[in-house]
Amino acid sequence: MIDVVKVYRASETELVGMAGYGRKYVADVRFRRKLDTAGFIWVKIPGGMKTDAHKHERLEEAFFFVDSAKMGVGDQILQVNEGDVVVVEPGEAHWFETEEDHDVRVVAIKFPNLKTDKVEIQP
Repeated sequence: MIDVVKVYRASETELVGMAGYGRKYVADVRFRRKLDTAGFIWVKIPGGMKTDAHKHERLEEAFFFVDSAKMGVGDQILQVNEGDVVVVEPGEAHWFETEEDHDVRVVAIKFPNLKTDKVEIQP
């Protein structure tokens, strides 16, 4: 059974001043199992692109958005903004779409770091 996608909005958190800088505590994520590895992936999606949908059989994936984009998770289409975090459970199909002439940068974090767990979704 797939849970509802978890979206943590940076715009809904308070900016706290700390010794000359500000910070926002955006997401407090609880994982379903004990983890021994994590993979951090820097992703850059060119403007005017929609990626192919895919899912993962065993890993959870968290996405930290440096730029705004559209993201599909299952049947939901999300507008995500700078600083937002989206957590995708195993088995949830997901994809990204960027505006024309607007590259999008995302940090993808895989828990655990399984490099061969990607399953393409046929259109």
